[in-house]
Amino acid sequence: MNASRVEVAEIIETSSRAIATWTVDQQYREDDTMEMRYGVNGRRMWNQEVLARIAHLAEAVALDREKIFIENALWSKSAFIARELNSIDLSKNLECMKSVLIEQFPKPISNLTTPMINHAVEHLQQNQGCVASPLSQAGTSRDLARMFLMHLLRRDRNEAERLISELSQNGLAFAQICEGIFVPAMAEVGHMWQVEEASIADEHYCTNATQQILESLRPKTPRKAPNGYLMVAASVGGDMHDLGIRVLSAIYEIEGWTVECLGANTPAEEIANAIAPQIYRGGADILALSTSTSLRIRSIENAITHVRASPNGKHIPILVGGYPFQQIDDLWKVVGANAQSSRASTSLDIALALVIASHAKNHKARRVK
Repeated sequence: MNASRVEVAEIIETSSRAIATWTVDQQYREDDTMEMRYGVNGRRMWNQEVLARIAHLAEAVALDREKIFIENALWSKSAFIARELNSIDLSKNLECMKSVLIEQFPKPISNLTTPMINHAVEHLQQNQGCVASPLSQAGTSRDLARMFLMHLLRRDRNEAERLISELSQNGLAFAQICEGIFVPAMAEVGHMWQVEEASIADEHYCTNATQQILESLRPKTPRKAPNGYLMVAASVGGDMHDLGIRVLSAIYEIEGWTVECLGANTPAEEIANAIAPQIYRGGADILALSTSTSLRIRSIENAITHVRASPNGKHIPILVGGYPFQQIDDLWKVVGANAQSSRASTSLDIALALVIASHAKNHKARRVK
C-alpha cells in the first residue's frame, strides 16, 4: 500500500468521532426536518451511520479502491429503503461529510476523499438501492437452500440436518451441499437482517447451526487419499465470521488435503507462527486467509506482511477469499496474495498448482545453494 494513503487513512480513523459529530451537526443545521423525522434517537443513529461510512472511507483510501466506499453507501441505501427511511438523506449526509473533510483537514486529505465521496453520491443517485435476494434465482440448489434456511429460522435444526443428511445419502456432493446450500442460505439470512426481515439472533442461530451441521456431515463424507500437502487456514484478526473459511477447510480435507483451520479472529503473529514447522509436523505448504467484511482487508494485508517477514513465510503460496475479493477483481494483488478463491471447489486446482510451483522453486533454490 502507498504510505501517504495509509497515513491519510489513519488520520481519518483517529478523527472519526469528531468527523461524525461535525457531519451530523451540519446535516441537522441544514435540514430542520431531521429532528422531527428521526426523533429523539436520530442523532445517535446518524452518528453510528457516519462512523461506519468513515471506516469504509479510510479502508478505501488506504487501498486506493473507491469501490469499498461506494458499495457500503449502496448497502446503506438498500437498508434505508427497507426501513422506509428517506435515502436522499444519505446523499446529503455524504455531502456534509465531504464539506467537513474539506473545511477541517489539510488539503492532501480532502484531495483523496472528495473524488470518492462524489462518486458515491453519483452511484446513490443512479442506483435504485434494491439488492436482490441471494436466493431469488430459480434452481434446484436455491430451492434446497430456501428449505434449509426455513427450517433454521423455525429453530428446527434437527429437520435442517435431516434434509442435508438425505441429500448427502442420495448422492449430492459435499462441495455442492456447502456451496449450493450452506453458503447461499447464510447470505440470505444476512440479506434478511439488512432489510429487517430477520434479527441478529436469527442470523447468529442460523450460522451456528449451519456450522454444527457442517461439522457433523464432514466425518460421514468419504475422503480422497491424502495428497501429502498441508494447508493452514484462518479468518484474520477482527473478523468474527468464519463460516467461509470453515467451508473451504472442509472441502479441501475431503479432497485429500490436511488442513489446520484456525477459525475466526486470528492475530497476524499467530498465523505466521502456525505455518512454521512444529514438533508434530513440517511446515505448511499453503496458507488460506479469509475476511467477510471490507473493513478487514488491511488485516489480510497485515497478516501477509507478517507471514512474509517470518523465517518460513517468504515463499509460501497465499490464497485469499471472502466477500471483498468477490467485489474487487484485483484486490488479491493489492494485499500481496498469490491468488484468490471465489469458490473453494474451483480453487483446488489453483492451490495445487501454486504448491507444486513453490516446491519446485524451493528445490531449485536449495540445489543452487
